[in-house]
Amino acid sequence: MEHYVFQRIGFSLGKFLINSLGEWLGKVAGEVNINQITEALNQYRNRSCFIKAALCRLFTKTFSINVSMPALLKFIAIGMKNHPLDLPVQFTASACVLNLTRQGLASRMPVRLLSEVTCLLFKAMKNFPLYQQLQKNCLLFLTNARILVDVPFDRFEATKFVIKCLGCHENPKMQTMAVSITSILVLQLVPGETSQLQEDLLIAVKELLAIVKEKATENLHDATFIFSMKALWNLTDESPAVCKYFIENQGLEIFIQVLETFPDSTTQSKILGLLNNIAEVRELSPMLITECLLKHISSLLHSKDIEVSYLAAGILAHLTCDEKQWLFRHLQRNALLQDLHATIQNWPSSSCKMSAFVTYRSFKAFFPLLGNFSQPQVQLWALWAIYHVCSKNPSKYCKMIVEEEVLKLLYDTREHSQVNPQVRQLAASILEDFRMHFMNY
Repeated sequence: MEHYVFQRIGFSLGKFLINSLGEWLGKVAGEVNINQITEALNQYRNRSCFIKAALCRLFTKTFSINVSMPALLKFIAIGMKNHPLDLPVQFTASACVLNLTRQGLASRMPVRLLSEVTCLLFKAMKNFPLYQQLQKNCLLFLTNARILVDVPFDRFEATKFVIKCLGCHENPKMQTMAVSITSILVLQLVPGETSQLQEDLLIAVKELLAIVKEKATENLHDATFIFSMKALWNLTDESPAVCKYFIENQGLEIFIQVLETFPDSTTQSKILGLLNNIAEVRELSPMLITECLLKHISSLLHSKDIEVSYLAAGILAHLTCDEKQWLFRHLQRNALLQDLHATIQNWPSSSCKMSAFVTYRSFKAFFPLLGNFSQPQVQLWALWAIYHVCSKNPSKYCKMIVEEEVLKLLYDTREHSQVNPQVRQLAASILEDFRMHFMNY
């Protein structure tokens, strides 16, 4: 009987649990099934050789698991915490973590536990920076939307690490993951952190532009290209220094090449989104007033894709807002303003759906447009933009209207003696929706 039991539980990790009276408690630490392995992780938590053996067995047992097991993940975290400098433990644990959190499994795990595991994985990455497979496992874990969106962890340190992985040219899969994670993390940084990361972000821009240029030259429209375009758009958002660095590294020339190579609306919207970020920076916006770029932007203004048309209109609204930038080109500016106005008239309702949800961190870039009563076309675009995002996410943007004192600008616009009737009507509509939101709230 004893031989049979030890054969079933796995002799290398076998351990019966008994009480002080010598009675069996019904728990076995072994390696035959997940319950035994879980108990082994619990009982041998301070013995790295047994933890390694248990994790190796666990990896094969959980490879195709489809049930959320937070208790098991907790024991893995304990093993990682107790043996931070043991590479086999950290590496095998990272692989087991991937098995237990892949696809929808992470959504059923407690946020606090996921946060703890994320921090332990970052610690492992720091302790073993040259072990690429461990780094790859950690990056793969971070691609999980649940982790990136809902789980608290040090995003500042995470961004610094992930940016370093952008230069991993010998491993294209790692590079693709790093690009996709970077595109999301940079939007989650607070302004103070962004300024501290300036040097890292500039490195990221250079690496991403090199990727985009290579893909455009090879006519390769793959996942890495798409994520790189998105990352550049996000990196330049409300970051004048990054916008400037983008221009200095031939970003505009590369993007013109991309426009001419990939005429699809997804690529066009990402390019126009980034150019909007540059157009919002008064010191840099004159760099966009070139025949080549204006030709492309004017053409995309008439796109059948509402998002592409909207983003092209945004660039033109910012560029034409300041008349001083158009010395000796007044006729061209007037023509663009007329075209902008006619295009906005043809758009559907401000509450229409776009292929990708347009978001803003702030409305401050719209202030010069809203106050420009001599150019109602640019006011119209800014108000349409505010109305659109408020209709999609009223909780976020109605709060932003209050916090950034946009409310006063809207009232001033509606009551201004020289305001365009369409502009007045749109401002009034936003104010009414704003009032209804807070009444319902």
